[in-house]
Amino acid sequence: MINGQIVQKLSRRLKAIYDPTRIKILVLLYVRPCCVCELAAVLSLSQPTISRHLKQLEMEGFVTGKREKSWIIYRLSPERKCCQDLLEIIIQRAMEDREIARLMERLESISRENITRALFEKRAGGAV
Repeated sequence: MINGQIVQKLSRRLKAIYDPTRIKILVLLYVRPCCVCELAAVLSLSQPTISRHLKQLEMEGFVTGKREKSWIIYRLSPERKCCQDLLEIIIQRAMEDREIARLMERLESISRENITRALFEKRAGGAV
């Protein structure tokens, strides 16, 4: 028997993965754990936007973040069987998409160290 609490949790989880950007984030995290700056660079979105999406995915049990040096590294970490099942469906279907393939290639070409270095140099170059 399904009670209201289970339906509410399922509804929140489905809403969390409903957004196309969140689906892209999940697929990229399937490829490898990433920090916000890497996801922002690959998806051409701001870091606050990525952080907001990650927070939603983390609240609903799809990803976890762990501090490593200067970064918080996010990885897939489905808390429940339900989340695991949904992730498998999403990733399997998304891998058929050309845009996802392009994003995966882009992810292969970047690193958090290079992004951080470039940001530092940009800021240092603008200093007087």
